[in-house]
Amino acid sequence: MEKKVLFVVYQAPVGSIWTNEAFRTAFGMYGEDIEPAVLLMESASASLSADTKPESLNLLPIKIVHRFIKRYETPVYGVKEHIEKYKVKNIDENFGAKIINERDLSDFFHSFDYVIYM
Repeated sequence: MEKKVLFVVYQAPVGSIWTNEAFRTAFGMYGEDIEPAVLLMESASASLSADTKPESLNLLPIKIVHRFIKRYETPVYGVKEHIEKYKVKNIDENFGAKIINERDLSDFFHSFDYVIYM
């Protein structure tokens, strides 16, 4: 039986490695009996924008992230209210992000075996 693990990133991607590390960690889980997902919330919502370029900060190039998301079908989530609050435009469709409402976060978190905040 697979364990469902959610990695939650809530810090801004600029000057932070948390978004990158969440994806690296999630992709490393596929050799185990674990089903990972990534939630980008609060200021980390900016990571969903196609205008964010993590490779300019010496982080994992976003094209590699997109390739692994597609290969492993890693679920990526964002919070509607946070995307609006931080005025995130041009959401990169390569993430295949599912947008959830803030009021649904409690039930969403409880649908996972483990929730890890980064």
